[in-house]
Amino acid sequence: MIEIRQLREKEWRQAMELKITCWTEELAGKAPNTLALSEQLDFWTNWMYTATDNNDIRVMLGAFEENNLLGVAIGSIAEITDIPGKGIELNGLWVTPEHRNRGVSLRLLLYLLSYFQNFNMEQVVIYNYHHNVSNTFYRKFGAKVIKQDYQTVENAEILTDIFIINIEYFKEELSKTLVRYL
Repeated sequence: MIEIRQLREKEWRQAMELKITCWTEELAGKAPNTLALSEQLDFWTNWMYTATDNNDIRVMLGAFEENNLLGVAIGSIAEITDIPGKGIELNGLWVTPEHRNRGVSLRLLLYLLSYFQNFNMEQVVIYNYHHNVSNTFYRKFGAKVIKQDYQTVENAEILTDIFIINIEYFKEELSKTLVRYL
């Protein structure tokens, strides 16, 4: 049985190892994967601990099966320039390659969306590299690209799609698909 819960600080290292594993695929050959574990761990640890200072709500979730980490989802309150009003940003979603197509990402997203609905959030913004295969995933559930921008990664300019979707609608669509995995 897959359990979704907030990551404990001692599990953040595993989460960053998973991010690094998935990063090459995420970049889709547009830039090299030069992520360093220590730098990622320092960045995300600082990010989590400065949430209150930045008047933010931040969460790191993990999907576990028999104490094995299968996937990670990270979310926070979106910048007002991203979503005017009550919105969140999906800061990361990674699933181990051997556990894909089991509904892990669906479960992580449903938990994350429900978590932020408790704070009256209504929309999600997702920054996703244009050439990333996961763009199909977000489109399948009704997310719309509202604009594109270039982000610099390892001295390469990478086209990025910026999606927006209503949380309640997203949850409904995710739930319909999750039924196949239950």
